[in-house]
Amino acid sequence: MHQGFRVADRSRFLLSLGACAAIVGAAGAHDEDWRKLVSLQPPVLGELWTFGQPIDTNDPARGPYQSAGATLLAHMPLGTFPGGHASGNDCWGYVSPSGREYAIMGLERGYGFVEITDPVNPVLLTVVSGPTSLWHDVKVIGDYAYGVSDQTGVGVQIMDMSDIDNGNVTHVGNSTAGGFTTAHNLVNNPESGRLFIVGANAGNGGLVELNISNPTSPQIASAWSQMYVHDAQVVSYTEGPYAGREIAFCCSGLDGGWTNTGLRIVDVTTPGNFFTISTLNYSTPSYSHQAWLSEDKQYLYLNDELDEIDGLVSQTTTRVIDVSDLGNPSQAGTFSTGLGATDHNLYTVGEILLESNYQSGLRIFDASDPLNPFEIGYFDTYPANNSDGFNGAWSNFAFPSGTVIVSDINRGMFVLGVDALGSRLRVHQVGEIPGVLPSTGGAQIEILVEEIGLVLDAGEVNLNIITDAGQTSIPGVPTGSPGGFTFASPPLECGADSYFWVSVHSTDGGVYTLPSGYPDIAFEAPVADSVTTAFDDDFETDQGWGVSGNASDGQWDRGVPNGGGDRGDPASDFDASGRCYLTDNEDGNSDVDGGSTILTSPSMDATGGDAYLSYASWFSNASGAGAGEDVMLVEVSNNNGGSWQTLETIGPGGVEATGGWFAKSWRLGDIFAEPSGQVRVRFTASDTGSGSVVEAGVDAVEVVVYECSKVQPCPADLAEPFGQLDFSDVSAFLVAFGTQDAAADLAEPFGQWDFSDVVAFLASFGAGCP
Repeated sequence: MHQGFRVADRSRFLLSLGACAAIVGAAGAHDEDWRKLVSLQPPVLGELWTFGQPIDTNDPARGPYQSAGATLLAHMPLGTFPGGHASGNDCWGYVSPSGREYAIMGLERGYGFVEITDPVNPVLLTVVSGPTSLWHDVKVIGDYAYGVSDQTGVGVQIMDMSDIDNGNVTHVGNSTAGGFTTAHNLVNNPESGRLFIVGANAGNGGLVELNISNPTSPQIASAWSQMYVHDAQVVSYTEGPYAGREIAFCCSGLDGGWTNTGLRIVDVTTPGNFFTISTLNYSTPSYSHQAWLSEDKQYLYLNDELDEIDGLVSQTTTRVIDVSDLGNPSQAGTFSTGLGATDHNLYTVGEILLESNYQSGLRIFDASDPLNPFEIGYFDTYPANNSDGFNGAWSNFAFPSGTVIVSDINRGMFVLGVDALGSRLRVHQVGEIPGVLPSTGGAQIEILVEEIGLVLDAGEVNLNIITDAGQTSIPGVPTGSPGGFTFASPPLECGADSYFWVSVHSTDGGVYTLPSGYPDIAFEAPVADSVTTAFDDDFETDQGWGVSGNASDGQWDRGVPNGGGDRGDPASDFDASGRCYLTDNEDGNSDVDGGSTILTSPSMDATGGDAYLSYASWFSNASGAGAGEDVMLVEVSNNNGGSWQTLETIGPGGVEATGGWFAKSWRLGDIFAEPSGQVRVRFTASDTGSGSVVEAGVDAVEVVVYECSKVQPCPADLAEPFGQLDFSDVSAFLVAFGTQDAAADLAEPFGQWDFSDVVAFLASFGAGCP
């Protein structure tokens, strides 16, 4: 049973180094947003079940349906739909011109049409019969639903929904134009009105366009037929370098998708002239299944249907692909529920990601940080277990009202209310979140509050900061734009750790936060007066790293990744500089064999303040005879390598042992009483047991020192000549006070400029500066 969420180890938070430099004036080496966020990691559960295993509906430990952040509004079991259906499959949705909402439920023998405008009281309108099959897929273009099957097929079924508000759905007929009779999936692009079939017995199973200029008589138009496509998303670009182009993101491979399985990005702008833009082979591939873009089209979330079942990964693993450059996609990471279930169809709705993960049901993620989606809710449609296998939730569809339907293989259709999609306030960050807060205050944070069915209480918009000294709340200052607010951080004790979040209230008393997962996650930043980058290595040049160890093959090697990612090695580096350190950087059999390979840094200076060591690591041990047996050890030394302490052991299980770049940041003061000028870090990748594929990488190593001034600042010393208190300081204070500048916000309640600030200034002025 789902055990709830836990907060990850604080030492594993990610630090926004680029933002640090912007706040305190020291030039940082990178602009990556490495802000410190705590992630959710539910525990791994379950046992292996096979397709069609009966469900124990009387398990008192689980209850009927476990959930969090989602509410069951209605349930339509398979028996609700006439026709004798033994299983369910895909689903989609339709909104009529009147705004009424309709669910389309894929069934073993056809498609059920259900009005869910009132989601608590769904109304079954009709079932359109189709071929008997475990697999059906349905998509909508205009007022027509199109359905296919990849078993005994009838081509594409055309269903007219133009009179659905009167309860009428008409099966116009079936089309086998061009000779195709079966297809695994349909792909629609509502923006362009185009429709495609994939996995069909036409066009080599590739991406085949159907001309639906006559919507009741689809005809094969053109195809990308280089290989089998299992599923795809086709979108239109309206801005940026790809404006005016229509792009397909194809989960594809040779031999029915089994060989060289991965992602192909295809330009389908011009019928008859489809061409491949790029290919990505992601880590530990088994069968590239389905993918969907983030709202801004910068990232693609891809599920591999068989990596859990084949034992390549130990828990549900979904890939995050950076597609900001369509010509050079790269795997940016992975995310997981921590459970063992097989991931299946997923879709994004704004910053929310909905993923139907078979035996663990619908999983709900916050993808506001697109590189690190974290789970905020779930509805488990399959109570028996959360392990891999082909039972449970197949797909889902979110409607404009916020209602979500889930199609379940065993239990039919569920109608859900999802908290994250209902009436709410959505808090957006504007610009960077600071990665360090200056002790004198003044770090700027800007937000935009979007009202979705609720009204914002503008008097309850606060930045909340926790340090060892307690909690402080700073009221937001309206920017003048609708929903816009800014905050200036207050003076804080230098050297402290701060945790902060923004909270806003609706007029009905609801509370909404940034990050949205608070209290399970929050931003974290040290308090400092200045930041120094003491060591920075993107591996574009040789800065003196050493390679040693007894491995017979697969020693560490610096260079541009050459492996392509098909055996668990990275297809690109982490920081986009080009080079990183890899184990045996060559295509093919490039993994570590017969022992250990050790990568050791040069000496690094961590003196002068509060030092943090950060790096990005890659480790994969998810394939081969001894998969899941080996580890990568990360150690740090404070005496130039004379002795070592373990920072972390990656593997043998867990999502980080299945490939993907993971950024880490460690406070050296938590490890050594006094970090020295001779700090070193080393990474040991080993193949010590039975044969397995061990691939590792390291990139973006930094030591950043946060410093506090030896002399505490004098709050009253606001103007030149500094060090002397005179009328110029009084004048500067009055100007700052009148403009509500942070320099004049000297006393609690911070964020309010009142008489207490005047008293604090006069006290500091009277005491003089040290």
